[in-house]
Amino acid sequence: MKKILILLLLIVILTEAAFAASVKIGVIDTGVTQKEHILDSSRILEGKNYVSEYGGTEDKVGHGTRVASLILGTLDNEIISPSSESQIVPLVYYSQYPSGVAINGGIQAICSAIYDAIDSYGCKIINISSGVPKENEALKKAVDYAEEKGVLIVSACGNDGGSVYYPAAYPTVIGVGSHNETLEPSAFSCHGSGLDLLFSGEKVNAVSIKNADDYELVTGTSYSAALITSYAAAALEAYPELLPHQIRYFLRSSCEDICEKGYDEESGYGIFDPSLFFEHLSLFDKDEISCFSDVKKTDWYFDSVCYAEQNRLFFGVSDTEFAPNELLTRAMFITILYRADGRPQTNSVLKFDDVAEDAYYADAVCWASENGIITGVSDGKFAPDQNMTREEIAAVMSRYADYKGIHTASQGDLTVFADADAVSGWARESVAWAVGYGLLSGKENNLLDPRGDTTRAEAAAILKRFLEQ
Repeated sequence: MKKILILLLLIVILTEAAFAASVKIGVIDTGVTQKEHILDSSRILEGKNYVSEYGGTEDKVGHGTRVASLILGTLDNEIISPSSESQIVPLVYYSQYPSGVAINGGIQAICSAIYDAIDSYGCKIINISSGVPKENEALKKAVDYAEEKGVLIVSACGNDGGSVYYPAAYPTVIGVGSHNETLEPSAFSCHGSGLDLLFSGEKVNAVSIKNADDYELVTGTSYSAALITSYAAAALEAYPELLPHQIRYFLRSSCEDICEKGYDEESGYGIFDPSLFFEHLSLFDKDEISCFSDVKKTDWYFDSVCYAEQNRLFFGVSDTEFAPNELLTRAMFITILYRADGRPQTNSVLKFDDVAEDAYYADAVCWASENGIITGVSDGKFAPDQNMTREEIAAVMSRYADYKGIHTASQGDLTVFADADAVSGWARESVAWAVGYGLLSGKENNLLDPRGDTTRAEAAAILKRFLEQ
């Protein structure tokens, strides 16, 4: 009955979203055997074998076919997937010889498959059933690349009951564990930092590659992860503009607590609840909720934060929090403005002694300095960690407007503010323009607070007002 209710809710959501978009999923596993009377072969695309040049993507082990069946569902409806339009790309990192001897491509094959899933096959989700017990630099780079390109990775946490394996343990990966029939963490399911949520992983019905059987009951976190991948795909089908961190947020916030209140290392955020997940997505699509726990519909900055986050100007301080009242530094604001301008090429010549070449804001500072948008606080100093005042933001935005060819001669009336005299002489013209242009407005008690530090929420509001004019 619960499965029927979930499917009915999904139908309503897909109707609200007007159409379902096809989502490609890279399945890094043992390949897929296309049982045509069970699996829809049109949804299984050409992939690649990383361990045998002439091996193709036929599944010689059986694991990848089981995973694929849970993601796609089956033609006879023995397995019903919430994802109706997704297509999988088999990427074989593990196989075996006819003798039964294993062929394991290891980390190198997994990393190559991640890059190809993104660059060669255009996948929006990558499902991984394997991992390693320790961090790996090459694997971390591949995972970071997926995040940069807007691709979600879902990975099994592991089955030896120990610590979560990598890549599942990385913060930008959804690490999935298993629960048992009594809704407790499975004894074999790995736990610890990196575990995000639990889902069914014991005695799961999946397609078998055995000639005598169409289905078999299987156990493991790989199958829990495959089921979660199917829900992530359904979300992207309904809402194609969702970003990986948004999907992660709603997956994590759509769980039923079963251990300690809130997050714990035995169950993560709890057991995933599909009904709650689709309910949250529908509310998000209607702008009723944000994808941050500390940004509510009733907050004055709700629309501004949602705009800045959706346009990738701002990122949260974590996958669940935006920190709207956190103060903004000079480095942060220039980086945000650089993103707003599309990250243009720079000459990469740093003019400031206190900006390291490998700093996250180095390119942004080069760009802003080249184009006269920023100046240093003293000879050779940028002061990246210094908080940005409201009048400093007005000055930077005025120069940015000039850079964009926007007329900045019009002036607002500063005398309407009780603290108009507090505006520094050097910033007066810029502040007057920012007020007249609608970027700056007063605070409580009719104060402009020009020398007050700027919060992340205030900066989001200023950028939204500027970019929407």
